[in-house]
Amino acid sequence: MKLKNLYLGIIAATFLFASCSSNDDTPEVEVPLGAYENGVFILNEGNFGTPNASVSYISNDLTTFQNDIFKLVNPSIVLGDVAQSMTFSGEKAFIVVNNSNEVEVVNRYTFKSLATITTKLENPRYSVVLNDKLYVTNAISNAVTIYDAKTYAYIASISVGKTTEKIVVANNKLYVMNGAYGYGNEVTVINPATNTVLTTITVEEGINSIEEKNGSVYVLCGNTAKSKLFKINTTTDTATSIESTTLKGAANMDIDGTKIYYTQDGGVYAMDLTATAFSTTPIFTTTYVQYSTFYGFGVIDGKIYSGNANGFTKDGTVTVYSPTGSVLKTLTVGIGPNGFYSNN
Repeated sequence: MKLKNLYLGIIAATFLFASCSSNDDTPEVEVPLGAYENGVFILNEGNFGTPNASVSYISNDLTTFQNDIFKLVNPSIVLGDVAQSMTFSGEKAFIVVNNSNEVEVVNRYTFKSLATITTKLENPRYSVVLNDKLYVTNAISNAVTIYDAKTYAYIASISVGKTTEKIVVANNKLYVMNGAYGYGNEVTVINPATNTVLTTITVEEGINSIEEKNGSVYVLCGNTAKSKLFKINTTTDTATSIESTTLKGAANMDIDGTKIYYTQDGGVYAMDLTATAFSTTPIFTTTYVQYSTFYGFGVIDGKIYSGNANGFTKDGTVTVYSPTGSVLKTLTVGIGPNGFYSNN
């Protein structure tokens, strides 16, 4: 019996050695983080007053597409009324749900619901995460509310005293657009170390877009007389600008790589980050219907994503274009596609 046990032990050790030797020679296989990595989320806000907001997903290569992924993964939870915006931090995605006065927290790779934030939210609009804190702008209170991005507990509020819309982080400061829908001409700068307003930067009437790139903040303003792009030096909080009176009412700025993209009515335009003048020649044009065409707009890895709200009378349409304007894909999504978010 002892010899038999010894024999079996030798065989087992031999197999173990062979197994370890084989594993040492095998390349490591990258384990996928979840079903929704390496793609783009399409945020569909739904009809105002109706809790039918949804999120769609399209893979980077445009071969895998799925609608209503929040409901699919969380069948017992309703996303809510008007999904306004989304931001990421680590493995989390924070979805701001405007008319429900909530921020829904999900795992960005599996889309499993983690928590729902409701405290002190009054028509929340946009959010960012900095140093493990979530900052949310609020339309009614004109304040930025702060939460622990790990525990989701409410921390404090920063009173801005004017419209608080899109928000970005640069140079460890917060830059908040004070305007929307063609109105407003200021950007508020906040020091998150003290939760106080540092200064207000005056831009042009018709502020509509704000982006951070390489430590600078870019602000696009458009009205019936001109288009104007500001570049804010985030060390001094001073701005330089270029303008065009030929191209009026530019909107929907997005920065991808070294190019700034924007729209004007049914046209899509691009210019270099270092440009000293607006491009007035569109990459392509499409039929323009106000509040429907380019209701959502974004450029990710050279692909141009356009969301058409179709007047909110039916499901939205997303068209994906190449950098030269040829159609790569057309998708039927949820109601009111308003934003595109890379999940790479």
